[in-house]
Amino acid sequence: MTTANDRGSRASGSDDARIGGALPDWVVQELPPAYADIARQIQALREQAAAFEGVAGVLWQDGPPLVSALAELFGALEFGTEAMGGGAGYDLRVDLEGNRRLLLIVVGGDEQLDRRSPQLAKILRVLQEDAGERDRVVLAANLFARMPVASRPQDQVAIEAMRLIQGLGANFVPTSALFGIWKASLQDRAQAKRSVMNLHAMDGGIFR
Repeated sequence: MTTANDRGSRASGSDDARIGGALPDWVVQELPPAYADIARQIQALREQAAAFEGVAGVLWQDGPPLVSALAELFGALEFGTEAMGGGAGYDLRVDLEGNRRLLLIVVGGDEQLDRRSPQLAKILRVLQEDAGERDRVVLAANLFARMPVASRPQDQVAIEAMRLIQGLGANFVPTSALFGIWKASLQDRAQAKRSVMNLHAMDGGIFR
């Protein structure tokens, strides 16, 4: 017996097939010419939505997915990126203009960073082993990621830890601040790219 729910499910599935372009070729050929344009527009919108969702990972992801999301964000700003292997001291390299580079140490979690956090030791290692004169070491953090951005604590780095970061000439940036730069780039890409250059130019401290 076919129920109303069955019919609804089949109708919904049929709609999905049409929108997804899964119709047999001979059926597509019977459709009006406008269908091809509609299908292309839908595909373009899906790709744009997927790109937005990928960048949004900087707000809620951790570990390798967070590194990937940051790579997508900087890629959308037209900067070259390279994710580093597990043996590297940092997680992501961002290539800027003028042979300048950001060396990102990426961290997530639900706790405030303090002077015992292993990422601080990573900063020193990267400065000693990897960073050149045109490089800036950046601690990019998505802390308290299960909370909405507006609800997250303001003091995500303890005072003594921040003094150590600043004293080393490294920068701390919440990934939500980088997300804000990306959002601004949708209106003014040149200004957004200048903001990234400002992150590189800052000689130790919190970038917001």
